[in-house]
Amino acid sequence: MSDADLGSNERVAAVDAFVAERFDDALADLETLLRQPSISATGEGVDDCTALAERLCLEYGFDETETVETAGQPSVIAHAYADVADDTDVPTVLVYGHYDVQPVDPDAWSSPPFEPTRRPGPDGRERIYARGAGDNKGQWFAHLCAVEGWRETGGLPVNVTLLLEGEEESGSPNLDWVVETHADALAADLAYVADGPVDASGRPHVLMGARGMVYAQIDARGPNRDLHSGNYGGPVPNPAWELVRLLSSMKDDEGRVTIDGYYDDVRPVGERDREALAAMPFDAAAVMDDLDIDAFAVAPGESYLETLLYYPTLNVAGLTSGYGGEGTKTIVPSTAQAKVDMRLVADQDPDDVYEQFVDHVERHQSGTVRLDVSSLGQMHPQRTSLDHPVREPILRAVADAWGVDPILKPTLGGSLPTAAFDRYLDVPCVVVPYANSDENNHSPDENLAIDCFRNGVRTTTRLFETLRTAPLD
Repeated sequence: MSDADLGSNERVAAVDAFVAERFDDALADLETLLRQPSISATGEGVDDCTALAERLCLEYGFDETETVETAGQPSVIAHAYADVADDTDVPTVLVYGHYDVQPVDPDAWSSPPFEPTRRPGPDGRERIYARGAGDNKGQWFAHLCAVEGWRETGGLPVNVTLLLEGEEESGSPNLDWVVETHADALAADLAYVADGPVDASGRPHVLMGARGMVYAQIDARGPNRDLHSGNYGGPVPNPAWELVRLLSSMKDDEGRVTIDGYYDDVRPVGERDREALAAMPFDAAAVMDDLDIDAFAVAPGESYLETLLYYPTLNVAGLTSGYGGEGTKTIVPSTAQAKVDMRLVADQDPDDVYEQFVDHVERHQSGTVRLDVSSLGQMHPQRTSLDHPVREPILRAVADAWGVDPILKPTLGGSLPTAAFDRYLDVPCVVVPYANSDENNHSPDENLAIDCFRNGVRTTTRLFETLRTAPLD
C-alpha cells in the first residue's frame, strides 16, 4: 500500500468523515475529561478519573473495561475486538497512555488549570488550555475517537487494547507489576504510545524507543552543626567539598563517565543507526541561540544527536549545601546533598548501573564525612530495531495523517515506561507523539493544539488500517 493508496482508501475516508462530523462532540468530551483532576502525587481525583475513563471507553466503542488496583494508583484496561469473522487472524494493538497529571500552581496559569479553555496560542492556532491536555489525556483520547470512527463506519479492523496508567507522572512504580501480572490480557503484536511533542518544525516523530533512567541521591554529613569557617575551616571536613570532589571523579575531560563498567552494555551505533542520524534535521546554531549558550559540552559521540540518543549520561540535577541567601555567612556547612540522574540507553540495566554508581562512591570517598547513597527511582531503556517490519506501516500512517514525512528516531531523549512491554510481553514498542512542540507539559498553561489532536485521531485511524495486513514479525 502506497501513501497515495492509504489517503484515498474508502474505509479510511469514511472514518475521517465520521470523525469530522462528530468532532465538536469529541472536543466537548475531551474537555469533560480534562475538567476532572487526577494528580497521582496526591491522589486528588484519581478514582473519579478512572471511572470517567472507563465510561468514555464504553461510550466510544470499547467492548469491556476494568480497573486494576495496584499498591499505588490504579490502572485501566479496555478491550475493543475487531469486527471480523471469528476465524480471521487479525493483529492486536496495545495502546498505552496515562490518565494522571502533574500537580498545578493555579496562580501561575492564565486560566484555571482544570477549567479547559479554548483560545489561540502565540502562533494563532486554536488550542485547549488545561492540565493534562497534551500530557497525556488528549493524546490517548485520540485513540478512542479512532475506535468509535471505525466502529460506526463498517467495523474495527484490528483488536485494540488500551492500557491507562495512573502513575506515569510519579515514575511508574507499579506499571511493571501491572503488565507482568496481566500479560494475558495485554498480549499484543505491537505496543503503541502517543506521548510527547512533535518536532519544533511541526513534523511528527516516529520514535523506536525511549531512554531509561536511574535517579540517585547522595547525602553527606560532616560536623553536627554549621561551624564558623574562621575558627574551624581547614581541619574540619566540609561535606560540600566532598560531594564536589566525588562528582568531579565521575567524569573525565572528554565528558566520558568514569564509573567502572558504565559503558559495558551500551549497544553499539550501527550502520542503519548512522543513516537515521544523518536524516534527522538539526540546527546547532538555532539550539545554541535558543539556550543562550556558546558551545555544547564535550561528550561521547560524533554529533549532538548521536550523543543525545545513543550514549548514556550522568547529570547533576541538584547540588545543595550551606548558605545561599543574600550577603555572606561564613560557615563550614554540616550537610550537603547531590541529586544525580543517569539517562540510560539500550541494553543497560538500571540495577547494574545503580550498583556501579554506589561502588564508585564507596571507592572514592575520603572517609572524612558520612555518606548515604539512595535510589529515588529507575526505568529500563527500550529500543525496537530500526529494521523491524512494524516501522514501514507506522511511517505510512503518520505521513498520510500529517501530510509530511515524519522524522524517524531510534529513541526518545527522555524516558517513558515502554520497556515493560518489551520485557513482559515481548512485543515491539513505538512512540508517536501527537502534541504540539510547545505544549508546556508539566508547566503552567499546558495546552494541546486542536489541529494536532485532529491529526492524532487521523494517525490512529490509519494505524489500524495499515496494521490490518502488515507483517509484524
